[in-house]
Amino acid sequence: MATTPPSSPVAFDAYSGGRQPLYATLARTLKHDIETDRYPVGSTLPTEGELALRYSVSRHTVRQALRELKDEGIISARPGVGTRVRARPQSLRFFSGINSVSELLQFVDATEMHVQSQREIVADEAWAAQLHCQPGQAWTEANIVRTFVDSRTPMSYLQVYLRPEFADVLHGIKVLRKPIYTLVEARYGIRIVEVQQEITAANLDEPMARALHAKEGQAALRITRYYLDRAGQLVQVGLGHYPSGTYTQSSRFRAHAADDE
Repeated sequence: MATTPPSSPVAFDAYSGGRQPLYATLARTLKHDIETDRYPVGSTLPTEGELALRYSVSRHTVRQALRELKDEGIISARPGVGTRVRARPQSLRFFSGINSVSELLQFVDATEMHVQSQREIVADEAWAAQLHCQPGQAWTEANIVRTFVDSRTPMSYLQVYLRPEFADVLHGIKVLRKPIYTLVEARYGIRIVEVQQEITAANLDEPMARALHAKEGQAALRITRYYLDRAGQLVQVGLGHYPSGTYTQSSRFRAHAADDE
């Protein structure tokens, strides 16, 4: 039987999961270790006590994390045999930050959007502040799950808000492979010339978590994009919720020579 060799303690960031429980963060770390063949398929995991020592957590935390992996079919446990790695988890998928329209289009090419529902809303004061509009303004809301094209794995939960005069672009559509704003441009002859983006921390509510196969309250990035036409009028707003582990925002800054003096 294949076993994993002993090794030195692993540096484990207990806060890497944001507001996730510690056991969920450990479960994600173990998935990564299985994915990268630290614990290959067919091998036997270290004991609960060894894992607790290796990752500097309690045995209770280890037990909960292993239960997560068992529920997903990644590991199996038998008395007298130990905990065996049955399968590799679905590969973790990350997208780097989107900082231009061209990067947004590349992002869309790798994903597709599944429209779950649509409805008309009238913005109250809270929504008016979120949508940057006046209270009482009408919008059409579409609730969408974005998935990876190659695996249909849920990536994010997207709420799209269109002014009512543009809402027909989504009529009868269930799956989208193009940005919604490009459909508005083609149908109505307008041009989106600016996209404003805001990124904040959030937690998944119950409908979002259910659609994304995630946990209610799980840490997420909320990325809000505002699409403006030539006249500076707001045409579309998109609120995307990305569970921890699916999206990373990265930037690079170069210092001027004077900054080093």
